Amino acid sequence: MKQFWEKLSYTRYVMFNPFDGFYEIKFRNRGDASIATLFLLVNGILAVVSAQYNGFVINTLNVKNMNSILILFYSVIPYLIFVIGNYSTTTLFDGKGTMREIYIVVGYALAPYILCQVVAVIFSQFITTEEVPIHRLIVLSGSAWFAFLVFGGLITVHEYGVLKNVATLLCTVVAVSIILFLSLLAYSLVQEVVAFVQLFITEAIVRIEGWSS
Repeated sequence: MKQFWEKLSYTRYVMFNPFDGFYEIKFRNRGDASIATLFLLVNGILAVVSAQYNGFVINTLNVKNMNSILILFYSVIPYLIFVIGNYSTTTLFDGKGTMREIYIVVGYALAPYILCQVVAVIFSQFITTEEVPIHRLIVLSGSAWFAFLVFGGLITVHEYGVLKNVATLLCTVVAVSIILFLSLLAYSLVQEVVAFVQLFITEAIVRIEGWSS
């Protein structure tokens, strides 16, 4: 437990020193996948909290129609798809990072985004319409900080230069698009199979009832 808290507290160093921080995580075991998972889950829960408890000036969602499980799902899955897409791409470009290390980079990079989201939710309770841009700036700052940490972390774990990292990130976007396309295709196919089975069962029941009468 003590080791877990030490690695968790190390997140603060990573937030402000991403290159040195992720170097320590990669080569000196200063990070942990369980902490990355914790941040990923907290981010998902925070997305649900934001959707439900953002101030009325910010929140345009109908809470009665809100599906918390779906929001949690859409808040976690994109990061996992990015990890898979980046790993599958960087293996073709001599990337030194493992899937575990990429996952840790993404998880730790979420820390400042989570903090900014918490501040944004609290701030949204007191703002007026004129102060909405400040709220957006807080959220945007968290997103930019997250992107910078991911960029720096991937450079470190893959041992890339800036230009090569940019190139592989562009390829990652293509890989993610392919994964999403194949996932939607598989989902559509499963839906058609389920509909066919349901229709077959219904037809069989109707025929059996007809024969029995």
